[in-house]
Amino acid sequence: MKKSVKMPLIKLSGTPADVGRGWGKSMADNIHQGLNRILSVVHDVHGTSRTEALSFAMKLWPAAKQFDPELEPFVRGLSKGAGMGLEEAWATRCGLELLFVNTGLAAMCTTLAGTGPATADGQSIMGQNFDWFSGTPIALVHITRSDGLRQLVLPLLGLGEYTLNSAGLGCCLNGVSAMQPRLEPKISMGAYLPRAMRQTDITKARRLLEQASRGIVAVTLADAQGGLLCVESTLDEYEVLKPSGGFLTRANNYRTSRFQAVDGCQMIFPDSQARTARMDELAAGLAGKLTPKTLGHALTDHQGYPNSICRHPDPAVPQGLQAESLGSFIMLPAQGTMLVAAGNPCTHEYVRYDV
Repeated sequence: MKKSVKMPLIKLSGTPADVGRGWGKSMADNIHQGLNRILSVVHDVHGTSRTEALSFAMKLWPAAKQFDPELEPFVRGLSKGAGMGLEEAWATRCGLELLFVNTGLAAMCTTLAGTGPATADGQSIMGQNFDWFSGTPIALVHITRSDGLRQLVLPLLGLGEYTLNSAGLGCCLNGVSAMQPRLEPKISMGAYLPRAMRQTDITKARRLLEQASRGIVAVTLADAQGGLLCVESTLDEYEVLKPSGGFLTRANNYRTSRFQAVDGCQMIFPDSQARTARMDELAAGLAGKLTPKTLGHALTDHQGYPNSICRHPDPAVPQGLQAESLGSFIMLPAQGTMLVAAGNPCTHEYVRYDV
């Protein structure tokens, strides 16, 4: 019998400063815990001190706040609400950048998305398990912006925000690593992703990602009109991937052939290619039959356990670096609905939330 767990819905509204302050106040404990966990892993893997990590994050701050004028009031509000310094508040949004040259980081996600001929009704649908270090807190936030746009946000604190907005635009995120040692990310995901997910048009969101997304995460976008695409990038190039047979599938290895020469997948995400191949196999069997039920079943797959699509802690990995599927979601953009399992989808039911 699966558990049915309804996550508390944190409701925020107003200006970016209002939302940031409310975000910080309502999730203060989770934010401090998430930041400490990231900095602990950075120290254990890289030998980087807390001071050095915060200093690195602040190097990304000037370009980030220039890219998105709403970012600075939000982060300053977050800082005030959570009772932390600006450097710490900003670092909570730079987790992947801080872990950028990590090794042995087998803790990332797997995505299945479909539209048109892939789905039972021709509409877009996508979902993924969000995998990260065991014990990392998660939350679900409903934001009503001052311009009227509403957003459902699943923040994996410090690492990204899975978002569905009231215009019918949603995203999935999968970490990637481009091994280009002389290059550094210029604009952090904590700046470009929120701005992209405030857009009401998939084309505008895609163009922002093409401008700023560089080698940290591949972003899959779906919309209420059946649009589906993925922006995949290295540190100096990008590619827009389109569905094949109505499907887009991915884990953490590059799917663009010209990017494979710099793909750090084998070193950083050693199980990714097996998860990608398995999701491709599952998708092939779902042609024309992708629904919330069949997608949810695919996300429970245990081939390659414990480092499977539905991930479980690996006892062979040091305890501090063990990872699992902290939760799972399915987005239905045309309905403005997000189905969320508050734990491994093999043991937790999906609960409906509407934007």
